[in-house]
Amino acid sequence: MKLRVRNLTALHKTNPRRPATRWSGVVLLLLLSAFPLLAQEKDKDEEDEGEKSKLKVHHSLEGGILIGGQLSNEVFAYKSGISLVYATEVEFSSRVYYGAGLGVDKFREETFFPLFASFRGMLRKKDNTPFLAAQFGYAFGNHRSYGAFEGYDFRGGVTFSPGLGYRFSAGKKLAGLLGVYYKHQFARADYRTYDGFRFKTPLNYDLISFRVGILL
Repeated sequence: MKLRVRNLTALHKTNPRRPATRWSGVVLLLLLSAFPLLAQEKDKDEEDEGEKSKLKVHHSLEGGILIGGQLSNEVFAYKSGISLVYATEVEFSSRVYYGAGLGVDKFREETFFPLFASFRGMLRKKDNTPFLAAQFGYAFGNHRSYGAFEGYDFRGGVTFSPGLGYRFSAGKKLAGLLGVYYKHQFARADYRTYDGFRFKTPLNYDLISFRVGILL
């Protein structure tokens, strides 16, 4: 019986390389490195008046849905869930925000709790403007079914999420946010047999996130 379990579980030891995921990471790095030059810009009014720009801190809260799936050993399983994201961002210029945040991604079986660094780059110096955004960090994971069986363990991993959105004015200090994001989540499933053998299954979640939120 032990040999049978070992053979079944060994099928999960291999995981093909993910070219699409690797390229997504490259795109994210390019996105994060392209906009810092904008942070050096100063408004002409501030330069004329010789005033020092004050450090502005913004808070955003976004919620939405996640649609996509989990890929493991070339087997794709459909996944859908909900997401809630909070971030605190510092305005380095009128168009560039950097910050950090946390969130929760809830699926039927899995729950992830991401902690991340965030970036938001406005494409225009206006209250109503499209923007580029990115988040990169680590998400702790929990699986409802895995906790019910001895020897099984589920872990989260690195996560990143580039996206495109639109900011629109909703008041003097309030703005609305609409966004579409691609989200990749790494995770891992471990299994330890009674005779001490341990098997690891890398998991990859590829998702599209539609978000609505506010920016203060």
